[in-house]
Amino acid sequence: MVAVKRIAALALFSGSVSATGNIIAQYIDSWSTAPRRAEDKFFVLFPGYEPAQTLRFFVYGVSFAPISFRWHAFLNSRFPLVASAKAAASKSATASAQPLSDKARAVLKRIAVDQTVFAPFASGAFVVGMGLLEGLRSSDLAERIRVQYPRVLMAGYLVWPAAQVINFSIVPLMYRVQFGSVVGLFWNTYLSWSSAQMKRDQQRKACASNAVCI
Repeated sequence: MVAVKRIAALALFSGSVSATGNIIAQYIDSWSTAPRRAEDKFFVLFPGYEPAQTLRFFVYGVSFAPISFRWHAFLNSRFPLVASAKAAASKSATASAQPLSDKARAVLKRIAVDQTVFAPFASGAFVVGMGLLEGLRSSDLAERIRVQYPRVLMAGYLVWPAAQVINFSIVPLMYRVQFGSVVGLFWNTYLSWSSAQMKRDQQRKACASNAVCI
């Protein structure tokens, strides 16, 4: 029961962070794209704000958090950051340095597995999940996967390896999802912006093909 409550709390936290990232992205995007009057500058926070978009990000964040938690639990059990009994028992200078070496190797293994296995899955889950939540047709979803998936994956490789060095080597297991969510606040801002750009691109293509744009 305690574990269920903890995961539920993590899911709500992650959903809130995802929603917040979306709000930030919409805010930034609104100042560059939405028309507004001069007097609106200090009174209209989000011209053209879409609550449904924020809700989709919240739902996705809540849904994906348990998967992320289980993945981190697997990595923690498969690559534990503990010194071997032999190294801990040894009193020599060489042996005293061994725990750090073991920990460094474990951290590098975690990052390698995380980025080669989980990162492609998580990127794909986001693109597909958001597309389904938006109600995209199969052809539009396929187009979004083709275009957005590699962008999200490559951008993730620029962000998450460094973040995971900290996450795996310093942050305790029970706080790793929260730490990832804090980093994810900035990451979700990018994802929201990326999704908005992709949506606009698809709308422009639809307008061009139909010769009608509303």
